[in-house]
Amino acid sequence: MISSASKEKIFDIILADALKESMEREFAEVDKIAEGEPHKFSLSFERKMRKLIRSIGRKERIKKCADICFKAVIAVSAVFGVIFGGLLTRPEVFAAVQHVFRSVFDKYDKYEYVSDELTVDNFDDSFRLGYVPDGYYLSEGFYTTINVSLCYKNETDDITFEYGIANFISTSYDNDHNSYSSFYNNDVEYHYLE
Repeated sequence: MISSASKEKIFDIILADALKESMEREFAEVDKIAEGEPHKFSLSFERKMRKLIRSIGRKERIKKCADICFKAVIAVSAVFGVIFGGLLTRPEVFAAVQHVFRSVFDKYDKYEYVSDELTVDNFDDSFRLGYVPDGYYLSEGFYTTINVSLCYKNETDDITFEYGIANFISTSYDNDHNSYSSFYNNDVEYHYLE
């Protein structure tokens, strides 16, 4: 008679051998699979993988490109600003730019009237002519809320320029010895006496 301890020992040995044999069979099947053709992924999966690989780093590249473009635009704007500022020192260019602004914003000129005594030195630059021929300087200037009078001189000649805003005040001009004309601009009537 075999003792129960011996029976358990024999059972453990038989069970260990059975498990070992089962494991060897599974390893043999894995080796057969490894020796065969490799697994092929579907075309859809491969397309998605290529798309994923191409998209890696795209956001960083786009951001870097946008930063470079932004810096280039700022640099070009600064260069054009400096060039434009330099050109505005020329009286002809300044007069042309001022003319464009006045034609676009023709109803929004703002003038401030000072109470101090006016001299050529403290005369408001917004009332000066935008362009005066070379050699002429402002010798006299006067302005009120409704009219402006400017006198530019050189060594031999004078240019007197007067303009005003009509507000039901009558004014007379000598048109026997001077030429007089009127014209319209943007539905505003202007009178010109030369």
